[in-house]
Amino acid sequence: MAPVKSHARVFMSGRSQHVTIPRAFRFRSDMVSICRDPASGDVILSEIPALETIFAALSAEPFPEGFLSEADRDTRPAEERPELGIA
Repeated sequence: MAPVKSHARVFMSGRSQHVTIPRAFRFRSDMVSICRDPASGDVILSEIPALETIFAALSAEPFPEGFLSEADRDTRPAEERPELGIA
């Protein structure tokens, strides 16, 4: 399936550059990550889901049997680190 493409307007506001996002590409969250593809130079915006969404997904899916078994766990008592306020 070919990717959906559209055009967007780029404009300056103060010293920041902004892009109008067409309705078909609107994000559901209020944060995105941004990166540039080193090969093509394309700028890629990826939606960062809200923490509530992440936690709900984690709660909905149980850990697989044997995940972090007793032998794999670090059960040592916490270190005292007064310089970090941990006593």
